[in-house]
Amino acid sequence: MKAKLYDGIITLVDIKTNSVRSVIPKGTQGTIVECYENPEGYAVDLGILDDSLITDYDYENVILYPEQFTIINPINETVAV
Repeated sequence: MKAKLYDGIITLVDIKTNSVRSVIPKGTQGTIVECYENPEGYAVDLGILDDSLITDYDYENVILYPEQFTIINPINETVAV
């Protein structure tokens, strides 16, 4: 899978983190903000539901590998001329 910058994604597995939140649950949605080639990986901003916050979401940036997510709304790469 070759995801692109700003593609929307959804996680397919629980994501372990080193932050206060030890696990980000499967099914969390986010946006790709950086792409890496070797090995293939992606920096992703994930929106985690948190009813205690005014916005209802907390955000975390994590590195994901292709097997950990699927693209839910790819960005169209058409170029305006």
